[in-house]
Amino acid sequence: MAERHMPPPLRFLLAARRSELHGLEALAATCDLVLRISALVHALQKERGYSNLTLCSAEDRLQPALASLSSDAEAVEADVRAFLDGLEADPAAGSGRARLLNCIAYALLRLDELPGLRRAVRDRRVPVEDADVRFTLVIGSLLAVVFEAADSSLDPGVTRLLVALLNFMQGKELSGQERACGVMGFTAGWFDEARKARMLGLAANQARSFGVFSQYAQGAPLQAWDLVQQQAQPVQRMRDMAQHTSDAQRVDGGLAELWFDLCTARIDAMRNVETQLAQELAQQCARRIAETRQELDDRRLLLSRYTDHASGRAPSLVFSVQSRILDVPPEDGVGNELERSILDMMREQTLRMQRADDALTSVRGALDERKRIDRAKLLLISRYDLTEQAAHERLQRAAMDGGLSVADVARQIIAQLSEH
Repeated sequence: MAERHMPPPLRFLLAARRSELHGLEALAATCDLVLRISALVHALQKERGYSNLTLCSAEDRLQPALASLSSDAEAVEADVRAFLDGLEADPAAGSGRARLLNCIAYALLRLDELPGLRRAVRDRRVPVEDADVRFTLVIGSLLAVVFEAADSSLDPGVTRLLVALLNFMQGKELSGQERACGVMGFTAGWFDEARKARMLGLAANQARSFGVFSQYAQGAPLQAWDLVQQQAQPVQRMRDMAQHTSDAQRVDGGLAELWFDLCTARIDAMRNVETQLAQELAQQCARRIAETRQELDDRRLLLSRYTDHASGRAPSLVFSVQSRILDVPPEDGVGNELERSILDMMREQTLRMQRADDALTSVRGALDERKRIDRAKLLLISRYDLTEQAAHERLQRAAMDGGLSVADVARQIIAQLSEH
């Protein structure tokens, strides 16, 4: 029987399930975008690393490798832009996602700056510090899109994986920033106090990001991450070496390339973890859509049979607790299958949605923490006219000095500056 012939309560019960399915389908498209962005972020991280090394070196021998990496990043970027063109053309895909679309607009603005930055790097017309900051801003804008994708997800299982992926990508990005800072310090032969503090802060924030990832990930990605951690000792030894340098106790500038190679091997190994997470995310989206479609089909069939069974009877039969008049056996074989009443089905659906909301609230804790940190940075930028990086470093220093997490410091700053 067609749905239009069902009583209104039954039609709306099915409409609720269809809405859930449409939400999952839109979320799957968003997750597809996230997977493409993760590939672009990795390509830009590699390009940034070789750009830093090239600008720190007086030789041009790295230029061919850098040109190849730039070409690779451009190809991945073209794929992302083509996907976004399709997303823009689909009005349903943007429904209720203004914040996500706004983040995409900002990321595209930053990506538009890359051709000029690449020319400046190739011609050595930009200091290494400036090039590093500009690449980092581009990558940061892409990570913001991933954050908004996670924040817009209403499915607990998908959100859990998005939170794990977001935090892993953030930790990997901090590893790339640490690589760049180390290249500059080792090239100079020593690290001043500001660079030492930055190296410590980057290592601490990596640990926090990977800790959140470990909390929400499971299975193969966690096992792959354990292997990466087992191979981290050479990087840690060079971190320790950097902290013991000074203007009077310099090290060989050639260590910059060793540091770069060790960090690059570690970051490339992280990409394997990231890829496994991305695959698990895609599989989870597909699985949830298939489950919800099947449940919708089953529910539609069940309610159609309910409607047929109750045709010509008093409405109380449809909504009776036992799905039939008390003490009267069903007249056909449908009764045993339809033992649950429509009210029971409504209650079940309400309880299921409540459990999903509770699970979603639990997993969104990491996202709320990120929001607090971003808000605190914006307050610092506005109040003290800082750059985004300077505001983040101020948060890091305050956390280290006070023995607190960055999130705790952010909460304090919000409370203090919001009062004035």
